[in-house]
Amino acid sequence: MNINIYVPSAIAIYSTGVITSAYFIEYVLGYKPCELCVLQRYPYFVIILSSILLMVHKNKLISVEISNFILAKSYIIIALASLTGLSIATYHYGIENSYWQNLTGCSDRLSNINLNTTDLLEGINTFEPNCSDPLMFFGVSLSGYNVISNIFILSITVLTFLKYKKKLQ
Repeated sequence: MNINIYVPSAIAIYSTGVITSAYFIEYVLGYKPCELCVLQRYPYFVIILSSILLMVHKNKLISVEISNFILAKSYIIIALASLTGLSIATYHYGIENSYWQNLTGCSDRLSNINLNTTDLLEGINTFEPNCSDPLMFFGVSLSGYNVISNIFILSITVLTFLKYKKKLQ
């Protein structure tokens, strides 16, 4: 079976870059992520692991009998993980731009706090990020880039799966 290994390799490398940049922004640059920012990372781990499965298949480390099953399911898992990430990122982007109200995750935690010196000093360690003022690069928030990233991964995965669908059955 001649399945192109470059696509899952590129997806794995790209997803690893996305996760690495998120951790760099958090731990090196010091920007504390909100709950939704952290939640958006999980689908990338699934994408990376599934892409690795596809690469292992190409190197024939998996027996031939189960390889087509794993190959087809890995593409589906990558697409579903990317769709999940796209949903979370779109929801987060909508909150940041006031398209809809937040149900959970990030919010303005200082809106109902009595800001006197004692309360402020006690609450400084419990401060949580606020989605009304997201970190922006070139006018787009990180969740906006995450929307674009997930659309890219989903498109590439679906197109590759459809191209090789007959070989996977």
